[in-house]
Amino acid sequence: MPPLKIAIPNKGRLSEPCLELLRAIGLPVAGLGRTLVSVLAGGSIEVLFSRADDIPEFVDLGAADIGLTGSDLVDEAQADVETLLSLDFGRCNLVVAVPEHSLMKTVADIPDAAVVATSFPGITKRYFESHGKKLTVVPVSGATEITPYIGVADLITDLAETGSTLRKNHLTPIATMCEVRAVLIGNRRKCAEKETEVHEIVAAIQSVMAAKEKRYLMANVPKNALEAVRRLLPGISGPTVMNLAGADGMVALHAVVAEKSINGLIPPLKKLGATGILVLPIERMVM
Repeated sequence: MPPLKIAIPNKGRLSEPCLELLRAIGLPVAGLGRTLVSVLAGGSIEVLFSRADDIPEFVDLGAADIGLTGSDLVDEAQADVETLLSLDFGRCNLVVAVPEHSLMKTVADIPDAAVVATSFPGITKRYFESHGKKLTVVPVSGATEITPYIGVADLITDLAETGSTLRKNHLTPIATMCEVRAVLIGNRRKCAEKETEVHEIVAAIQSVMAAKEKRYLMANVPKNALEAVRRLLPGISGPTVMNLAGADGMVALHAVVAEKSINGLIPPLKKLGATGILVLPIERMVM
């Protein structure tokens, strides 16, 4: 069986999170260095380091079986690929932004003679056409924010996470074109041929994502407070309760809880007589 080929970004904002994700599912990929291909799992998996915006096309063509990249790049390439998973990182928005003192306050205010600079000419053209606008689209490969200042464009479309870069360049977002996040994509034919291998990767990533916002909580609690503690810690299907050797009147209770609720749970647990409270991270959680 040929190896499963996984393409990931070799640089940029998604590169390190993708490396961390592969490591979390048991694929110890080293940093890029000078290596463009990393062979793992006894040769059954190959990780290909590629430009993020090339990955949709590589997967579409079958050069890679699956790939990790941004949903914006998939949309821009109009690649015929299958989105296997939407991931929990790389979130931002693709926005329309204008100079802060511009008279353009909404998309409706933009005149047809306007020039828009962008690294996403395909998405941008389709977006404005859907709003009945026929703008001149100027493709740029970087530093989009400077184009209104130097007179190349009247407005831009660009990725914005917090908007701080736009503000620093005296630009104001007036519309969100689409929400963006990292995605796992697959070649339709290759995913059918390597269904088992692809399913293993998808299931592993899902288990890591499910575990990220959960914590494993353990505590010794009085038996007479067990019902109150159970109501406090419902867990996935209720907490696990075990007898404690040599500890009359106490039981060990284990539960999976949301990380954000931990701080609010500990005081009432202690009030109910809980001791030996431990909170541990979870590497994977298979639902």
